[in-house]
Amino acid sequence: MNDLEIKKKYRKLLNDIDFDKIELELRKPNIFQILKISRTEIRHSNFLAWILDPNESHGLGNIFLIKFLRELATSEITTNLNEFEVEELNFNNVELRREWKNIDLLIIFDTLVVCIENKVDSQDHSNQLSRYRAIVDENFKNYKRVFVYLTPTGEQPNDEIEKDFYTPYSYENIVDQADKVLKIHGNSLNTRVYQYISDYLTTLKRELMKNDTLNELAAKIYKNHRELFDFVNENKPDIATELYPIFLDKIQKSDWIECSKNKGVIRFLTKALYPIIPRKGQWALRECFLFEVDFFWNKKKAIFKTAVSPCDDAIQDIFRKALESIPEFKKPRGKKWLVHFQYDWKFETEDMTEVDEEKVLEMIDAGWTVITDIVNKVETELLKYKDELEKHL
Repeated sequence: MNDLEIKKKYRKLLNDIDFDKIELELRKPNIFQILKISRTEIRHSNFLAWILDPNESHGLGNIFLIKFLRELATSEITTNLNEFEVEELNFNNVELRREWKNIDLLIIFDTLVVCIENKVDSQDHSNQLSRYRAIVDENFKNYKRVFVYLTPTGEQPNDEIEKDFYTPYSYENIVDQADKVLKIHGNSLNTRVYQYISDYLTTLKRELMKNDTLNELAAKIYKNHRELFDFVNENKPDIATELYPIFLDKIQKSDWIECSKNKGVIRFLTKALYPIIPRKGQWALRECFLFEVDFFWNKKKAIFKTAVSPCDDAIQDIFRKALESIPEFKKPRGKKWLVHFQYDWKFETEDMTEVDEEKVLEMIDAGWTVITDIVNKVETELLKYKDELEKHL
């Protein structure tokens, strides 16, 4: 498409009343989307623990927990609990544990324990279900034990053996029960509590189950403006592009200066080094020396290194003399692009479908102390050769 065609199709989209509807709906504040936690398993487990706990601040008492247990009791797999026994449980003495021995959620009564494994975007692996079951069996020998496998659509576990022990439960069930609770008890709830639960339901319907009215509108709009959306989709930013601003912000907060750019890699210098590094190299801005972090192309880890660009032998020799006194120094393998320092740490992008800034920052921070230490040491040594470097500016 040329510019004229794109503008014409865009005007047609803007005049579509369904587009107005979806734009208006998306502007409504939703606490889960604001915090970018709509697909984060640990956050879902936290909210479920809150709403299932009779002693929490939602004011629902044990209403939601009773409904949850009654549904479990109807499953053929849940042989240790029936609907009549639910009413006899001591709800005054119930305890909810989060991430106890890596178990997502544990509900403990006087005579019953319910183990919940929560899967939002992943599946069970590495015999984790059998390990969790063994832990519960060992620690709650005198209890009736119920195991739950929670997924968006109520899928069964991958583990063939554990299918006989784990009751599939879906977020569809949670939505259905929560909808009923809001309709019946909504007027008696605190305004904020009502909004939290309502926002959570919207998030589940829209993000996990894809059956919100907004999803239906989106499908309708796409059908009517397919060519424009396909064109936009073909030219949208990828994960590497979305990660770059997060790394850039980290660089700037470390008081360093961004240098020659490249997709999936960020390059920088300290403020003290920036004015004295010769510009006779082969990067876009011709720096002869840079610090860089490759955060995308390896897929499994980020790689920090110091790099000397191909340039005059005399300049390269200055960097060698300056850096070889640092304990972490390694003799470069190459002859043109020289790497004297390298540090790798876990930074997985292979299965990343969208950028969760909070998670990305956690991964970055895991390696940043080491990086900062190397940067400071390199800066100190290079500054000793300031006069020599400035002769080549």
